[in-house]
Amino acid sequence: MKVTAAAAISLASLVAASPVEITERQSCPKVHIFGARETTAPAGYGTAGGLVNQCLSAFSGSTAEAIVYPACGGQSSCGGASYDSSATQGTTAVVNAVTAFNKKCPDTQIILIGYSQGGQIMDNAMCGGAGATLSGAAADAVKVGIYMGDPHNRAGLPYNVGTCKNQGFAARPAGFTCSVASKIQSYCDSTDPYCCNGNDANSHQQYVNKYGSQAMAFIKSKITA
Repeated sequence: MKVTAAAAISLASLVAASPVEITERQSCPKVHIFGARETTAPAGYGTAGGLVNQCLSAFSGSTAEAIVYPACGGQSSCGGASYDSSATQGTTAVVNAVTAFNKKCPDTQIILIGYSQGGQIMDNAMCGGAGATLSGAAADAVKVGIYMGDPHNRAGLPYNVGTCKNQGFAARPAGFTCSVASKIQSYCDSTDPYCCNGNDANSHQQYVNKYGSQAMAFIKSKITA
């Protein structure tokens, strides 16, 4: 039997791996989704769950998990924890979760989906801005980042989608660029008071309903599974 160079490398990596590592890699999905909820939403995916579920349906055998972080904005239910502190903790949680998953499943393609503050922490993890940033193999494993209602929004960024021509309350600085911009779509409409300067809070919750199909088309264009 003729063994190709690629096959030989693959066999060698399996021989070098422990039985536990081999079992873990064999059980790894082709696609894994991380979702992050908005401020004050209960533990889980929050409004991002609608798009997470669409991904799970679109990619056979895919798996998903929610980022565990405070999602606070100073409210008493969070012990008064500030929004900035929550977002910083959330960013670290994203980087740690993605890095750990990539170490266990190095060939899995990763999708990041964040809503509102959840979008901001995914934004930070991919593009920097709050201490922790994805790097190396973990960063490469992330094929798509979807932000919905991200307060980091600033008009003119190349991955913006929607009607907002202004900026969010935690906007990126003028002239900001992200090195992985081609992997991202960020949704924000002019009526949104959080990612833009509108006055319709309800519009902040409508991005999955309004742009879900468009987001899925973008995700499918980036995933090879």
